[in-house]
Amino acid sequence: MLYRYGTFIHRRARLVLILAALALTLCTALGIGAFGQLKGGGFNDPDAEATRAEQVIDTQFGGRSNLVFLLHATTGSVDAPAAAQAGRTLTQRLGGEPDVNAVVSYWTTKAPALRSHDGTQAMVAVHITGDDDQSTTRAKALISRYSVTGGAVTIRAGGSAAAASADINDQVTTSLLRAEAIALPITTLLLLLVFGSLVAALLPLLVGTIAIMGTFAELFVVGSVTDVSVFSINMTTALGLGLGIDYSLLLVSRFREQMAQGQKVAEAVAATVASAGRTVLFAAATVASALTALLVFPQYFLRSFAYAGIGVVLISAASALLVLPALLSVLGTKVNNGRIPWTASATRGGESKIWRRTTTAVQRRPARYAVPAVLLLLFLAVPLTHAALGTPTRACCPRTPPAGRSATISRPTSAGRATRSTSSPPRQCRPPR
Repeated sequence: MLYRYGTFIHRRARLVLILAALALTLCTALGIGAFGQLKGGGFNDPDAEATRAEQVIDTQFGGRSNLVFLLHATTGSVDAPAAAQAGRTLTQRLGGEPDVNAVVSYWTTKAPALRSHDGTQAMVAVHITGDDDQSTTRAKALISRYSVTGGAVTIRAGGSAAAASADINDQVTTSLLRAEAIALPITTLLLLLVFGSLVAALLPLLVGTIAIMGTFAELFVVGSVTDVSVFSINMTTALGLGLGIDYSLLLVSRFREQMAQGQKVAEAVAATVASAGRTVLFAAATVASALTALLVFPQYFLRSFAYAGIGVVLISAASALLVLPALLSVLGTKVNNGRIPWTASATRGGESKIWRRTTTAVQRRPARYAVPAVLLLLFLAVPLTHAALGTPTRACCPRTPPAGRSATISRPTSAGRATRSTSSPPRQCRPPR
């Protein structure tokens, strides 16, 4: 059946590529919007007693403080007229915000727990309404709105729903871009060495790109109807690139082997899909089936990995079994174009003498090679002994993330806006009782 399918794809290769290009364009347009649909929470079981208790506190008792403004008097104490006026004004304006309730301030309560021991710092603690994603967005807006420049009091913002969540979301995006900027050049170089030609090396990257953008589009659709965690992006990019390369390696290598044996392009494509395509099909089905287990968890943080994982596996397999055979049909012998001189033997297909000798040596003395390999893996796993597992916190971010940068207040203006300026970390304050 797969042989006939490969023949069918070969006959309609150009039509398949045109439809694939249109689908990729549509997925890219939808996928860009996925980032606005993803959320930063989802770590708690919605039916747990602690979660229900927190909901009762939020609805009936004003909620717990999840955003804190820490004011530091540049000169004197927080009870000085200028600092006290700034604190009272900030408290009043925060109390007038539509998404803020349960404002607790040192300047209105005079609670010692809200002031530092040396009297130079004091806190305004508020509760921002909404779910994790809403509170994060609203907290970022409040931090920006109530930061002004110029004088007697500096302010730093923190809290579970404010700086921590906002900075974690920003850090995910930044880390993702940094990781891809490092991984893509290294991956491209390795593919060039393996395939020995530029055209063949670019095919796995194309399949991976289709898988990633297609999954982003899927996350946009899923995120429109249910909660999806922002961490699903990491799953999408890692698996999409990895599976795209993995599946393409099987198909392209087999195609070149068939061509090296003297087969015509049509026969080589059909034979490749019938053999390597079957491996891809069953491998994708196995991984996707395993990831369905994550759907049973009540936390949408974990379910999101299933949404992204299942989607990227299926789309990777579809790209490898649909787009890649069509590309091979159109390219034919041109798949070896852009040859790298020192890897010319890799473009001829067939058996690799180096890997044959390596495999033969390992089979003759398995223990001699197994023991060093296990020891190497154990050595590489040593850092895991220091791993601290838990939900994301401020510790995941740099020491001075954007949401935690300080600004100075001389006197709050009517608009309450200002630019930010850095300052030294604040002294330790006692937490509110």
